[in-house]
Amino acid sequence: MNFEKQQAAYRQSKPSWLGRGIERLTNPFGKAIAAVVPKGMVEAVLKGVDAAVGAPQLVSFTHDPHDLAAARAASKRVSRRARAISGGTGVAAGMGGLLTMGLDIPATIAIALRTIRDTGRAYGYAGEGPQEKLFRLQILELAALDDPDVRTPRIAALESAIGHDGELVAATHDRIVPVVDQAVERVSRAIAFASFRSRAGMIVPVVGSAVGGVVNASFQGDVGEAARFAFQERRMRAIRAG
Repeated sequence: MNFEKQQAAYRQSKPSWLGRGIERLTNPFGKAIAAVVPKGMVEAVLKGVDAAVGAPQLVSFTHDPHDLAAARAASKRVSRRARAISGGTGVAAGMGGLLTMGLDIPATIAIALRTIRDTGRAYGYAGEGPQEKLFRLQILELAALDDPDVRTPRIAALESAIGHDGELVAATHDRIVPVVDQAVERVSRAIAFASFRSRAGMIVPVVGSAVGGVVNASFQGDVGEAARFAFQERRMRAIRAG
């Protein structure tokens, strides 16, 4: 298995078909949805990001996190589990239309954060501390972006945060706190644009539950891919550093 090629393929990949497809199809509803579920709500959820670290794991691991193939397989199990859970909540939320759609977004973000955390653990990273919090936010933002011109520099920024040994580049508390706040703002904006508009179809009778399930499952898939790229890069650098 060529892990270097996998990393290179992700760097060159475009946003998922959902970001370029359903989002455009439902875009006319975007302003109405964003008004009902404001960006501030997403920001409030994201500020509680560390709460996700203490939640039970989505799946149990028995592999050696230093084994890249085993770690990748475990991370895919995490992603499949997250897609199943979030897809189910999306179907249920779609049945209730606009009201339940607003309740589904925080749940979706919480599952995404657990996916990132558990993917990190699959590669041997527990995810504790402010720098790890920022790293999770960078991954979540990357998954939410649907603009290729923004996506490329965000991937570069995420990789620049990783040291040659796979550990995150050290930064003082005074430096890291404002950067985390900026990341929360960026992630909130990205999810506001992508998530609200793609979920707009949930207000349409009959198709709402189908849209909800597909949107949630696709988003969790994007989160899983971004997290796998990020943590696999860390583990590969650690292995090279010996």
